[in-house]
Amino acid sequence: MRRLNTSAEILEVMGAPLSGTDLRAYVMSAGGLRLKNFKPKLGGKRCFLIFPIRGSERKGLVSVEVKKKKGQYDMKLLAVDIPMTTGPDQRFFLIGDEEEYKVGGGLISELRDPIVKAMAAVKEFEALDQKEEEEDEERELEEAERKNREEIDKLEKGKIPRLLQFEMR
Repeated sequence: MRRLNTSAEILEVMGAPLSGTDLRAYVMSAGGLRLKNFKPKLGGKRCFLIFPIRGSERKGLVSVEVKKKKGQYDMKLLAVDIPMTTGPDQRFFLIGDEEEYKVGGGLISELRDPIVKAMAAVKEFEALDQKEEEEDEERELEEAERKNREEIDKLEKGKIPRLLQFEMR
């Protein structure tokens, strides 16, 4: 996020400040024991991560590939896909290039599809949540009215026998 928020190119297109979301997809790969020249070696772990970001003017999708080498993280790819209202989407590479984007048989693009679907579904989920909240409020109001009617009925039933008892004396 620090690199994204300091990139003049990204900020110009998306608007400052940039913020991430809770929605993420990632895949960890490799990192196991392997043999090299008949000597055991630990392979470097790779993490492929994708998440949406939001600027003041546009939304985008960040793709990241990080490799852990000797305890240090080496960023191999940092790219942002920005949907444009006119023309094709734009992809900005802060680190890496199109070749790095295609590493692992296009693993990043495979992760991208479910995230894009989830982002598209957010509006639908918000509308459903709003509808459920309205229904819950309506149910609570009806329940409160029903309880009030029951209380009134109890009070009225309680008064009639007392009135009758009073008149009988």
